[in-house]
Formats: sequence, C-alpha cells, structure tokens
Amino acid sequence: MQTCVELKQEDSNQGFPWLVVAAVLLVLIPAGGWFFLSWQSGQRWQAYVSRLEAQPGIIVAEQTVRDGHFYISGLRDPLGADPQSLLSGTHVDPARVHSQWQFYQSLEPEFVLKRLTASLAPPDTVRLSTVKDRIVAEGEAADTWIDRARAAARQLSAGGPEFDISKVRDVSPEARAAEHWQAYVSRLGTQPGIIVAQQTVRDGHFYISGLRDPLGADPQSLLSGTQVDPARVHSQWQFYQSLEPEFVLKRLTASLAPPKSVLLSIVQGRIVAEGEAADTWIDRARAAARQLSAGGPEFDISKVRDVSPEARAAEHWQAYVSRLEAQPGIIVAEQKVRDGQFYISGLRDPLGADPQSLLSGTHVDPARVHSQWQFYQSLEPEFVLKRLTASLAPPKSVLLSIVQGRIVVVGEAPANWINRARAAAEQLSADGVVLDVSQLRELNLAELNHLREAIQATDIFFYSGKAVPGPEQMPVLDRLADQIKEFAQNARKSGVIARFMLTGHADATGRETANVSISAARAETVRALLNKRGVAPELLLVRGAGTFEPVVPENSRTGSSTNRRVSITVSLE
Repeated sequence: MQTCVELKQEDSNQGFPWLVVAAVLLVLIPAGGWFFLSWQSGQRWQAYVSRLEAQPGIIVAEQTVRDGHFYISGLRDPLGADPQSLLSGTHVDPARVHSQWQFYQSLEPEFVLKRLTASLAPPDTVRLSTVKDRIVAEGEAADTWIDRARAAARQLSAGGPEFDISKVRDVSPEARAAEHWQAYVSRLGTQPGIIVAQQTVRDGHFYISGLRDPLGADPQSLLSGTQVDPARVHSQWQFYQSLEPEFVLKRLTASLAPPKSVLLSIVQGRIVAEGEAADTWIDRARAAARQLSAGGPEFDISKVRDVSPEARAAEHWQAYVSRLEAQPGIIVAEQKVRDGQFYISGLRDPLGADPQSLLSGTHVDPARVHSQWQFYQSLEPEFVLKRLTASLAPPKSVLLSIVQGRIVVVGEAPANWINRARAAAEQLSADGVVLDVSQLRELNLAELNHLREAIQATDIFFYSGKAVPGPEQMPVLDRLADQIKEFAQNARKSGVIARFMLTGHADATGRETANVSISAARAETVRALLNKRGVAPELLLVRGAGTFEPVVPENSRTGSSTNRRVSITVSLE
C-alpha cells in the first residue's frame, strides 16, 4: 500500500511546469512595457520634429535619439516661433530635449516685411503688405522716407522678395506743384488748336510757350481746377490757323454758308459735305476744296448732289461705273451716255461678280443700260488663287495665301503634290504671276517625333532644399542641350517652331509657398544652364508646379527624391 502511494506522488510531481511559465512572464511583461514606452516616445518626438519643419523661419539640419534623450539642431529666425514653446502638448519631456539653434534671417516675405516695418518705421499714410510673394508699399510719404525705402529695396538680398515702392507718392509741396503742372501741360497737349513748343519749371515758376488757334480753348481758362497758381505761370502764345479738321470745318461753314439741305461733318479726319444743293453752291464748294492748304484735311463734296434730273441720272451712272471698275475680274474698256441711254463694254472673268446684278440699288434703270462683255481669265491673285485651289486640291497641312501680290504656299506635303505645285509655278511665271513654293517642305516627322520622346523622357533631379542640380546631373544637361538644339533645328526645317516648357517640381517637405518658390527656382536654374550650353533663350519657357504634379506618390519609398526634379514638355507652333 505504501508503495502505491509513493508511485502516485511521483507521477504528480512530473505534471505541467507552472513555475517556469510564471518566471518567463515576469521577465517578458516589463520588457514589453519598456519597448512600448520607447516606441511611443519616438513617435511623439517625430511628430514634434515634423511640426518644427512645417514652421516658417525654422530649418531642421539634424535630429537624433540617443540613450533616451533627444538631440536637434538647425537654423532659426528670431522672428519665428520658439521651438521650446512648441513642445507644449507634444508629451515630449522637455528635460530630455537638447537643442542647438543658430540664428539666421529668413528671406520669406512675412519675415522681410516685419524687418522692413521695424527699420523703416513707415508713416500712417503708407501701408506695407505682401502681394504674390512681393512686398508692396502704397500711400503717400515725404521724399526723405521714400529715399530710405529705395535704399532698403536695393539692399535686399538677391534671393529675397522684391520691395516695390512705385505706388508711394511724394507729398512734398514741390513734388505736388510739379505734378499739378505736368497734369496741366498734358491737358494742354490734348487740346485741339494748341501746340506746346516748350515748357520749363524754374525757381518755383512755370514757363510755357507755343501756338494757339483763336478758335481753340483759352489756355488761361484751362488753369481752373488744376491747383496750379496762375500767378506763377508765364505764357507766350502766338496765333495761327490750325489745320485740324474741326477748325477747318468752322471756317468753311462761316465762308460757304451751306444751305439747310447740306450737312458738313468730319468723317475719319476728312470734311465731308452731304445733301443736295444748286450747282452755283457746288461750284463755290469745289473752289474752296482746291484752295485748302496741302497739309490740311480733304474737303469731300462728292456726296452733294445736283438737284437736276439729268445730273442725278449721270451721277447714278458714274457711281455704277466706279463700282464696276473697283470689282476684281472686271475691266471697263469703254462707257458713254448718249440720248439718255448708257453704253458700257469690256472684259469679265467668269469667277467675278455679274455686272447686271451690280445694277441693283444704283437707281440706274436696267432698261437703259446696254452692255457688251467678253469672257477672259483674270490674272489678279485672288482669281489665280481660286483656280489653283480647285486644280491642286492642297492637303490640310498646306496653306495658300496672297502676300503682297504674290501667291505663297506654306506647309508640308507629300513629294508628288510638291512636284505638281512646282509645275504650276513654272506655268504661271510665263503669265507674270508669282507662285512662291520656296516655303513648301516634304512631310516627314518620324525622326522629329522620336527625338521629342527622348527629350520628354529626361528629368533633372535635385537634392532636398537645393535649387541647383548636383554634379552628377551635368552630363544629363549636356545631352539634353544637344537634343533640344537638334530638335529646334529640325523643327525649323519642317516649317514649325519648337517650344520647351521647363517645369520645376518639389517634394512635400515644408510649406507649400516655399515649395512653389523652390520649384520655380529649379526651372530657372535649368534654363540658365541650358542657355550656357548654347540653347536659344526664346525657345525655353519656365514654370513652378510645387508639389501639385508628383511623378510618384510622396508616401512611396522613392517619392521625395523622385519628385524633386525639372521635367521638359515639347510643343510645336
């Protein structure tokens, strides 16, 4: 019996090892807690660093975590936020944070504005503000303050924002008096019948001289409301007869005394008489038109009708003949009036207007008109152009137009069509018509398209925060410059102009305004480097896209480094 009891106790002692499990748990639980607290502390520290990097006027150069302590260093603008105060609410123990900040002056507009405001102390009449990354001063100030502001604008760093003081007016008494005087002189210069020959300002007095038509405005009366002291103005005006249309019109009206049925007016710098009058008044008007000075306006009395029926009929007929003579494709050889009948003969191109249809609205009785027209082919450019377009049927890539009396063919076309066009040019030259096919090129863009794809596949990459590419990008720029020059030359040979858009990009680090600025600066740098390599500056356009056009997502492994680039887009005009 005792033996059985001993065997049972021995089996009981060989059961589950609870003591070992308990010992392991006592070790793992504290270690896990320690690892969790360390991970949580690191996350809080990274959140604080990201918050600092987003602050304007703060540049984080280096940050590390060592032996449970946090080390950070960089640059800080004194006008920016205090990095120590930003620890509040981050749950990072300030006692474990060791910072080294060097002061610097940020060139971001908001900081430059604060420093300018403090150093210049603008008067209440001047407001300083930022407009599209420029600092703009507006208002009124004394010349001494304006001189200080101009000096400050010149002293700003080349990489800083522009300081624009062009909208600040000088309010010193001398400046205001000179401003009012110039406004008065400008007002005189716009007055008809007044010619300002000379004007000066000397010892606080204003001197002006010139010519004045007696029918024009009185210069002295124009001083009213200009805030110029009349006692300080010394004028010398000589009378003359102005040839400006409004003065000539007044004198003609006084000398001719037109009847109520005639209206004299100014039309596009000419004096035009319209209406009906007796032949005696028309003769006087014609004599006055001949007597007008050669440099004066034309006096047109062609619209004054003789009221006799015969004169009216002859007038309508001459208007119709003039209308025919002005028509392209119609040549009037002979025209006459006999026994109340009208006779006309000549040549007419079938593509021109129908002489019979042109009688409409002329007040000429068609029953009294006798015409004889012979068909011919006009060599006027517009008719030749119509026939060429119909016979050659140019492709859409070719444009036929009239340039200074010549027919010019521009564009690209297949070789067989070019041969037909050249043959037509030789045939027309015998008739004295110039068909210029020198700007016509054979259509072949395969090589051009291949080169465009190679250019657009090229990117120039940058280090973080840098606007100048690293030395490893120089061979890429050399190859890109050669490709652009070759493409531009081939494009010109094909009759088109190539343009190359350089678009700067940035990663998502930092503020968006700073990213847009650095992306634009990267594009400008690439343009300068390409210019240095012989690329014509007029071919290159630049823009900054900031972070809005990433080539890969920012959260990817290579996102930031890939997105810090300048890309190239090719267009043809």
